[in-house]
Amino acid sequence: MSAKILLAAITLTAAGSLGAQAPAESGLFISTLGVDTAAVERYTRSGDKLEGDVLLRYPRVRVLHYVADLGNGRFRGMSLVTRRVGADPTTPPMLSMVTLIGDSAGTIEVQRAGKADTTSGGKRSYHGRVGPAFPSEPPSYAIYEQLLAFNPPPAGDSVVVTTLAANAGPNNTISLLRRSRDSVIFNSSFSPGWIERASVDASGHITGVDATATTIKTITRRVTDLNFDALAKNWASIETARGAAGQMSPPDTVRAAIGKSNIEIAYSRPFRRGRAIFGNVVPFNQVWRTGANAATQLTTTADLMFGNTVIPAGKYTLWTLPTASGAKLIINKQTGQWGTEYDASRDFARVDLNQGVPAKTVEEFTIAVLPQGNGGAIRMQWDNREYSLPFRVK
Repeated sequence: MSAKILLAAITLTAAGSLGAQAPAESGLFISTLGVDTAAVERYTRSGDKLEGDVLLRYPRVRVLHYVADLGNGRFRGMSLVTRRVGADPTTPPMLSMVTLIGDSAGTIEVQRAGKADTTSGGKRSYHGRVGPAFPSEPPSYAIYEQLLAFNPPPAGDSVVVTTLAANAGPNNTISLLRRSRDSVIFNSSFSPGWIERASVDASGHITGVDATATTIKTITRRVTDLNFDALAKNWASIETARGAAGQMSPPDTVRAAIGKSNIEIAYSRPFRRGRAIFGNVVPFNQVWRTGANAATQLTTTADLMFGNTVIPAGKYTLWTLPTASGAKLIINKQTGQWGTEYDASRDFARVDLNQGVPAKTVEEFTIAVLPQGNGGAIRMQWDNREYSLPFRVK
């Protein structure tokens, strides 16, 4: 069945509300990362229809338009179309997705630029009861709000719902934990420690979301006034003039030849964006991925000596344990994992880092491998801190 037919199959009826029957309503959310606006959302809820747009700035300016079909206290299906701002509406969208959710069966169909997405097989079917469920796309707080209305957790207790995704792996879950009358935690199984703290008013509306405990690090608030279309055009014009903003934490690789060793460190570079970093964005006394996104990877073609610690030639991941007074570098034998998947049982060594202050505030996290004496040094700089570790080639 084509995506167009599936879109037509989502029936939008004319009664419904946030949790029960209520007048039509609308809302606005704005998400910031430090001093930068990363995303905005607008939505309307009328009858059994929840419709909205999410404007994203990174890595390209684009709008995600979604229409969710609601009924009998659950999500029945959703269509999603992603386009660049100002794109010709007659051309195939960047992405289209249709999710139909039944009691015992359903389908998810994905197309990219008008063609079936081969990475997910074009269409994914599932069978068997999945309990309360909702589509995993788009990144919408209006959908979170509706999810909470359909599945209100009791005080001090939680409700688990399934997120239906187009990928071939198992479906993830989200736990909704009621901390207090006006506070709910969304905890996703997608990533260990993924916690979003939502503030909720007496009518069940989300007023704000703190996602600083997640890898996206955003703060979202409900607003009453925002010119969505003007902001979209402004972001698009900036992109046309300056090029795409790119990833929020772009990847980088530093390479150096020190003695007989070729050393490579592959990592991602988050920006400060007006935030205090150490002790805040990077908490003290917690293992940090030493960058962003995938785990930071060290490759060396010869044995390295960090003090009296020998690191044999090979591949490792680098993690950091910062404290208020110093930090340790953790060399771990596991490689290829995401930066939230730290396994302490696979630590190879922990060594003390030298701490200093850079000559000026460093906006973008940077790792360098520098010649030093008879060997070299790994240097990391961000915000108002500099960590370094000298080494010799064995």
